[in-house]
Amino acid sequence: MLRSIIILIIVGLWLSVTASLTPLKELTDDNGAWLADDTWDYGPDVGQDKTNVHEGTFWQITDIHWDQQYSEFGDASKMCHENYSSIEHNGIYGNYLCDSPWPLVKNAINTMAEINNKPDFILWTGDNVPHTNDPEPNFTVIFNTISNITGELRTTFQDSVPILPVLGNHDAFPKDYFPVAGEEFYGEYLTKGGWSSVLPKSAQLEFRQGGYYGYELPTGVTVLVLNTNLYYAPNALGVNASDPCGQFAWLRKRLQQVQDNNSMVIISAHAPPGYFERFAEEPFFNATYNDAYVDLLNEFGGIIMAQIYGHEHTDSFRLFQTAKGDTQSVAFIAPSVTPWYPAPVRGGTAVNPSLRLYFYNKTALLDYAQYHLNLTRANGPYSDNVYRDQDIFVLNNVSVKYTGLERPVWELYYQATEAYGLKSLDVVNMKNLYEQLQLDDDLFQKYYLRNSAGFNNGLCDVTCKKHHACAIANIKIKDLNKCMGYHHFQGYRGRFKPSKFHKEFPIFIKEDGFPVNFHSTSSSPLVIAIIVLSMSLTTVLAVILAVMLIAITIKRNKILRKERSLPVVDLTWGRRQQNYKQIP
Repeated sequence: MLRSIIILIIVGLWLSVTASLTPLKELTDDNGAWLADDTWDYGPDVGQDKTNVHEGTFWQITDIHWDQQYSEFGDASKMCHENYSSIEHNGIYGNYLCDSPWPLVKNAINTMAEINNKPDFILWTGDNVPHTNDPEPNFTVIFNTISNITGELRTTFQDSVPILPVLGNHDAFPKDYFPVAGEEFYGEYLTKGGWSSVLPKSAQLEFRQGGYYGYELPTGVTVLVLNTNLYYAPNALGVNASDPCGQFAWLRKRLQQVQDNNSMVIISAHAPPGYFERFAEEPFFNATYNDAYVDLLNEFGGIIMAQIYGHEHTDSFRLFQTAKGDTQSVAFIAPSVTPWYPAPVRGGTAVNPSLRLYFYNKTALLDYAQYHLNLTRANGPYSDNVYRDQDIFVLNNVSVKYTGLERPVWELYYQATEAYGLKSLDVVNMKNLYEQLQLDDDLFQKYYLRNSAGFNNGLCDVTCKKHHACAIANIKIKDLNKCMGYHHFQGYRGRFKPSKFHKEFPIFIKEDGFPVNFHSTSSSPLVIAIIVLSMSLTTVLAVILAVMLIAITIKRNKILRKERSLPVVDLTWGRRQQNYKQIP
């Protein structure tokens, strides 16, 4: 009986521990599909469907990452650099392990003009130099790179096509470091980077204040280009400033002007707020600014046609929602030109080089066409390549001749409304798409393949889906923590300070704005699980000992009662001696 009780106690405690360590099971059905239950509060639908009339178009090209050290015979494990030779051929248009060679950059820009050479404008959303550290690109390389790409865009498209450049976190030296004030710093992008040739005087004056500016289109739609690198988590220069470069105040003023004019605005920047959907654990923005940025845009959500970002290299979107779940605006994140596989980034993936063409009218974003270059087919078997067409470009102020291949074909990978069954890309349709992605696994797996621009990473499992779902609809720190279940962890409460280990050791931000380093010995999930298990086993042992003590006490009492029932024997010394002698 006692043994059975002990076994039952152990089994019960073990089941309770196991249940506490598997909280995701209730979110899926028997087939692993996401369940729609009351824990997902979507709120009422917002907005109306727009007439699907293509009144205008604009291009987005992002994350070019042109690497001037790229070599067709460079070592792919060392970014295909010419200083590290290899017998393997990387391909003239690039390698999935490396950043963009010039033929890929030039071909991408030429393809844009071939598909649509008269867009209303071009959004060039930052990050132009490579992810290299041998050495890290300094400002000489940065400005040379930017000026060459600026020149290529300007000569490829007519002067009447506005080119609107955006600063990326890699467009500075050291990378990620952008000062919170300084006209001289930002002015050099206009002079040495060549952006004075593409921006009007009014935009240049604003740009000098902090890398941001506004541009009003003939249609009345205003494009506000932001420098979100000021809020980027690794930017140690902007941690303690209340309003870096006065951008928040400027943005509020410009949004109010658009609202007063009953017009619409397109917000564009390099890095978005929130989290990487493939590994939703570390916010892109410093905790000081992330929620303030979201709150400001939500306040003016009714006039925001769309938000356009890059930075992630992947294809996704974000829902800017209130605390009640009302969607105020939608952010679209476009995949990169560079195919580079970011091995140091958890959840990172290689992509096929990509370009995006948007369709819009005066009130809404209607659709987009996503183009990509299948890199494997573009490079082709090396022995079958047909070299032709000479071209010249400027590299470090020296004219260089390169040999190009027969032109590769960029394919229409998908059209958003057709691929997802949408009427337009407004808040109602995109929120419906978000809900359908959770209910329809087949649709989600298609989205997941498009997320990497057709580079196949296999299927996305339940945990993978949760990262995407939480990142798309939960941009604020508190909301993401709740969605992912991070809120129950406790840890270091010091202010986050970026370091060279920032990428290797992701930081989890608690809702109060302080970080929790899940890779520290004090708060690792494995350590936490071991502690929980140890505490449970200790409890089990305590219960077992308590039961054993009770059993011993009961048995002892029985023995004592039995002893009291025996006759009393005279054990005096004489009597004992007498009894002893009588023993035969």
